Amino acid sequence: MLDVNFEFVGGVLFVRLEGKINNDSISSVKDNLIEIIKKGGIKYLVFNITKSIIEERVDLFDDCNSLVKNNNGKMYICGLKNKLESVVSFKCETVKNELSVLKKIRVC
Repeated sequence: MLDVNFEFVGGVLFVRLEGKINNDSISSVKDNLIEIIKKGGIKYLVFNITKSIIEERVDLFDDCNSLVKNNNGKMYICGLKNKLESVVSFKCETVKNELSVLKKIRVC
């Protein structure tokens, strides 16, 4: 089971995932999130996976990064316990927590 929380704060979309991340659990999340990014023109996206266990590599992160880059934005991941290469196929910035992202992009 995967619990998902979306929150839009100061121009940043936070996506908090709690539970097991695998291709089965992420499929409906992916469709909804991609729709939000496309329609909303999201530039800054933060995945908080602090309370998640990544069971296998999923294309959610790669697909979302591509969309955000098309919007001239950036994606961040916080709470990463695995090696970054086991989660994404691109260079991505990992951050300690959500607040550090807001400081980096100076929206607060």
